[in-house]
Amino acid sequence: MNNTTLVFGCSGTVGLEFIHLIKENNILFYSRKKPTKLSKKLWRYIDLNKKIKKIPIKVNKIFFFASPYYKLNNLKKNNHEKELIWIKKIQKKIKTNFFIYLSSSSVYLENHPVGNVKKKCEEYLVNNPNYNYLQIWRPYNLISNENSNLSDHFHNILIKKFCLEGKVSHQFYGSPNDERGYSSVKKFCKLIINKSNLTKNFLYDYGNSNTLKIKDISKIFKEIFDNKYKKKIKYSFRSKIANINTLERNKKTKYIDTKENSSGILKKYYLLKI
Repeated sequence: MNNTTLVFGCSGTVGLEFIHLIKENNILFYSRKKPTKLSKKLWRYIDLNKKIKKIPIKVNKIFFFASPYYKLNNLKKNNHEKELIWIKKIQKKIKTNFFIYLSSSSVYLENHPVGNVKKKCEEYLVNNPNYNYLQIWRPYNLISNENSNLSDHFHNILIKKFCLEGKVSHQFYGSPNDERGYSSVKKFCKLIINKSNLTKNFLYDYGNSNTLKIKDISKIFKEIFDNKYKKKIKYSFRSKIANINTLERNKKTKYIDTKENSSGILKKYYLLKI
């Protein structure tokens, strides 16, 4: 086994931030599209939907961030089911000392299409080890200023509807009292890099107990939007039933609470994106 580190999914929200932070010498980044800030020397093209060729078979670490992007179209077509196939390919092809897997807090949501697949991936990794140590992370609501492809999470849908589509009014699914806590991807990446040096198996929830309601997120966006575009927008919500997708401390799973300023994270994000 050599000391090479492989990163799968380097062009996504976590992967793009990860590129700037990891300092290991022998590292290769894999994705279908090369991130602009990544040198050709460190990047390798891969399409996990096809046969894997020309890849190390014994390495020290694998960081697996690859997942179909969170888009409504992907959800409708069940494209997230592909992730389990990708993991099986990697597991059968490569033996590693550490396997670090990016799961999701959606595993706690009932019948969630992403959460269901993530649970299957976790179960497969636990029951089919081809590594010495397995480290699983379930993050809640990560925000990165590096992402170039907007997901269909609420904070990005605001940008899509009012900035990209040019709407002046829109009715959103969900409730104004839905609740979210936002965490910095940069801080998250620093932690998983440090923790990956521990010779331990673990599973962590990762999130922020300092939460915001959706109506407050909308106000932050609206204030910045109004100042930039000098025009008024209106929005409403269809549901009166609140969905609280936040870090819970009463679970059996260990957790890390970032206690970050959700408002500050979103303001910085919108100032850069709008």
